[in-house]
Amino acid sequence: MLKTFAKLVSLLLTAVMLLSAPIGLLSGKKEAKITHAAPDCRVSFAAISDIHLRGNFKPIFQGMLDLGLNDMSNAKDRLDAVAFVGDITDHGDFDQWDVFAEAVGDFDIADNKLVVVGNHDTWGPNRDEFDNPEDGVKPTFIHYNKVIADRDITEMYYSAVINGYYFIALGSEADHVSATLSDTQLAWFAGEMEKAAATGLPIFVLMHQPINQTHGLPYNWELNKDDPLDEGGIGDESDEVVDILKQYDNVFYISGHIHSGYKNAGSKLGAPYASIETMENNNGNPITLINLPSYMYFDFIHGGHLFNGCGWVVEAYDGEVMLRARNFATGTWLTRYDQTVKLVG
Repeated sequence: MLKTFAKLVSLLLTAVMLLSAPIGLLSGKKEAKITHAAPDCRVSFAAISDIHLRGNFKPIFQGMLDLGLNDMSNAKDRLDAVAFVGDITDHGDFDQWDVFAEAVGDFDIADNKLVVVGNHDTWGPNRDEFDNPEDGVKPTFIHYNKVIADRDITEMYYSAVINGYYFIALGSEADHVSATLSDTQLAWFAGEMEKAAATGLPIFVLMHQPINQTHGLPYNWELNKDDPLDEGGIGDESDEVVDILKQYDNVFYISGHIHSGYKNAGSKLGAPYASIETMENNNGNPITLINLPSYMYFDFIHGGHLFNGCGWVVEAYDGEVMLRARNFATGTWLTRYDQTVKLVG
């Protein structure tokens, strides 16, 4: 009930923000076009999640998305990629995917678009027919990857190499809220991580669901401390994903799903949540875990940053990766949440 009420209020606030976008300037310290934080950036990309496009209320939903896409397309330093990290649609229906395709097609945001499946995206037509070659969620996801990103894929997961950097997109192969990753996908993931590590460059892993028990989970999921420990996360295959991640240095795992806003570690506001956390790998070095706020909905439950329209700009340099918080809808940097990660080696 609380979540339903929160979503309804958030939708109302989204409409207010769309009609009066300058209010969002209160959420940022500096209005400026997207530009690199320092010279010699080797790759830069924007990442947003949980857009939840719907056919009804289309002017509100597409209008809010358009604000962000316009900001990206007007970047002073062009983005190399934009990653949409799941729950792009609210129910995976064709009309919702069409709204997204239309919106992205109206703007020149980047040369590379990374479309990642979320649990809501698996709730589309014939949701139980992932293996049906004629119809179903899997063919729908494959089709819209081609339409939107001009990317030929055959599964719910894929990888891309951009400026020499590996981007590995994992995706659920069933229609549950948590993810289902087959043994085939996990074996493929292990192989892609090995190839990525051979480059000596940072590795960016994109998946809609966070790793279990990170970013304040499970408490942040249903606001219930008695939830099972895998609630709100990948689910049953989380440990297998972590085991693969832990074999390598300079890994960045980017997720969404839990609709929390920005918050720095150590904040006393709201639930025990931090946007950026780390876990140690097998070498004792950090794996960086980045959770994306919900792009479409305000977050007023968990504490931290309130406004919608937000995501991250990630910039890789020799020796470090900069994580820069931005409200794309209002064109403002949210510098208090920025972090710089020094690379190993």
